[in-house]
Amino acid sequence: MTNDHRNTDFSSDEIRRQLRSVDRMNTSAMPQWRSALGRLFGDESISTEQRAVALGVPSPTRRDLFRMGGASILGAALLAACGDDDKSATTTAAPGDTVTPSDTPTTVPVNMDLVLAKTAASLEKLAVDAYGIAAGLITTPAILQAATMFAGHHQLHLDALNGVITGAGSTAVTEMNQAVFDALVKPALDAATTEADAVTIALTLEEAAAQTYVYAGGALSTPALRSTIMTIGGVEARHAAVLRMAALAQSPLDVFPDGRGFFPGDNPLAGIDGALITA
Repeated sequence: MTNDHRNTDFSSDEIRRQLRSVDRMNTSAMPQWRSALGRLFGDESISTEQRAVALGVPSPTRRDLFRMGGASILGAALLAACGDDDKSATTTAAPGDTVTPSDTPTTVPVNMDLVLAKTAASLEKLAVDAYGIAAGLITTPAILQAATMFAGHHQLHLDALNGVITGAGSTAVTEMNQAVFDALVKPALDAATTEADAVTIALTLEEAAAQTYVYAGGALSTPALRSTIMTIGGVEARHAAVLRMAALAQSPLDVFPDGRGFFPGDNPLAGIDGALITA
């Protein structure tokens, strides 16, 4: 990965025009996103699994993986953190969206709403931090502007999730999902040497996020929630489209070592211990 494969014909002016458009799109979507999160976690008729679908993370009460194309690796990462049947106690759903290990009845039940919200928040923080690290390789002003803006959008999404978390009496998430970062993103960033590498990493993260929200929108039955989730997914897709304007000639396989990464294929992450944020 010693060559920068950006297409030199791309237009910085066009990128900036697209950035203005996607920024307006995200600004317009944020009130809907905050409202949707409030409804998602405030409506007792919405199940843990429905909340998990909307956030693009697996329900810890299930043993099978959600299949979301490229985004399924996120589900695999988080679900595996619940443990397998040979190493962990079986969990069962309890009233109030909590889960208690069946063989340790004295254990304090885990609030599944907070588990899902914190896990989603930790992944948004991962995106923010990944952009910050990748920015060290970006030299084209328009692309650096895009990275800075997109990190800001993910920070806004994180802030909205933290509003739900603190509203439930818990502590806001301020650290990235270290388990997912160490297993997937850090090896790619460590191996990155060019601007093209950095942009490809960001692109694959954005495409995985977009696919997650598209899946969630298709799975939800509530029109308002479905519309909002699809709108946020549209923001992530626009992020990816702008990054593609850098005309990358690389695939995720070029920048994620050992065939592991946020991309469609036969290598979804089978397990990352500690990826589910339960504390």
